Amino acid sequence: MQLDTALSLRRSVRAFLPREVPRETLASIFARAQQSPSWCNIQPWRVWVASGEARVRLVAGLVEGAKARMPEPDVAFPGDYPEPYGTHRKQCGKALYEAMGVARDDMVGRHHAWMRNFVAFDAPHVAIVGIDRRFGLYAALDVGCWLQSVLLLATSEGVSTCAQAALATYPDVARKELGVGDDVQILFGIAMGYEDERAAANECRTTRGPLDANVTFVG
Repeated sequence: MQLDTALSLRRSVRAFLPREVPRETLASIFARAQQSPSWCNIQPWRVWVASGEARVRLVAGLVEGAKARMPEPDVAFPGDYPEPYGTHRKQCGKALYEAMGVARDDMVGRHHAWMRNFVAFDAPHVAIVGIDRRFGLYAALDVGCWLQSVLLLATSEGVSTCAQAALATYPDVARKELGVGDDVQILFGIAMGYEDERAAANECRTTRGPLDANVTFVG
């Protein structure tokens, strides 16, 4: 698949079929993503891929955490979204809830949709991603490069994904169920599998701003 095609086809999928991705396909995606650039070639991404019973235990623990206590992520989420970021965020949420047919005042429906995050939208594979606690922003930028590689490589293999901050909100669960060490700062998770094309949530489409909203040419 051409890079431009993968970029245009890639999107966040929020409902998956129960069919597992072959292990060799997952291994190929992550192996090729090892070619991602990183500062001084430190390759800081650390990844745990949960499938089968390990995945069941992981999402069960996340759901239990979400029902019982406030989020406790290793990396705090933004508390405020100034413009234009706030508008982008609201438009994204509006597109998703409209696709699912959930009204703004439907608190039950919105809560149900939120809780779907913690089962990784029923994806059969969940990757938990972190970095060494001793690293800061630059290592996180490297992990961002790696994440883009994974998402595009998965798309090229017909595998759907959704990168999720919600999967990092209860890091103690990943430490217990996957053996993630305390030396690792958990950043996010990735839901991976095959898209359920019948699901309303997967009808959601977001837009992108014009080039000059983000890029300034000087000279």
